[in-house]
Amino acid sequence: MANFKKIKKVMTLTMVGAIAFFGFSTAIMAAEVSEGESDANIEFTPGTGAPEVVDPTNPEQPYEPDPTDPTEPGDEPTGETGPLTLDYVSSVNFGEHEIESNIQVYESLTLNPFIQVTDRRGTGEGWAVTAVASEFEATQNEESNETLLGSIVTFSNGEAVSTSSSDAPNSAQEIALATGGDAAQVVTAAVDTGLGTWVNRWFPSEADADLNDHVTLEVPGGAATTGAHTATIAWTLTDAPGQ
Repeated sequence: MANFKKIKKVMTLTMVGAIAFFGFSTAIMAAEVSEGESDANIEFTPGTGAPEVVDPTNPEQPYEPDPTDPTEPGDEPTGETGPLTLDYVSSVNFGEHEIESNIQVYESLTLNPFIQVTDRRGTGEGWAVTAVASEFEATQNEESNETLLGSIVTFSNGEAVSTSSSDAPNSAQEIALATGGDAAQVVTAAVDTGLGTWVNRWFPSEADADLNDHVTLEVPGGAATTGAHTATIAWTLTDAPGQ
């Protein structure tokens, strides 16, 4: 008789627990049957201000040019504004050398030359950059005097880097600029590539190099004359998509 009462008590407690659990589960299910939806909205317009120039060695950091360091580009940003801009172009320095009687190839003292393009149109239409080099001129002369005739400035092993999630533009692996010659393709962004800020850079083969073997100046034998000489490289950004 005692065992029957004990069993009955256990069954009663079990039923009470089951009812309590069922009631708790029903309460949870009841809390989930009512639902609603809301929106998260944002709208974009093309960029307008002058983009920040980024460090070519680390695009996550801003670039601070040092005009006193001959191994670094000391140029100031272009300051161009708008949704598609050429933000920065580097000068290159080939140093001082004795005149030789035969053809010579000089490597650049500038170790980290680069250009920067920013596409904030938001359309993915693509773009392209070309470059053309003028003839050298003797800078010590007051009158225009073309010098170093037949010289060639070459940029090789170009690399496009960015923090952008867009697909990268295509960097030309060798850009041979005959002074006084035709323009050459530098970097091209096909449709839906090259969105955001992109650096196209030409770094030396070795990280600790003293000279940049990927930026060179070829001077024919007999072309060199005493004194300083300067050529101008004109970089042009167009909104036509590259191939």
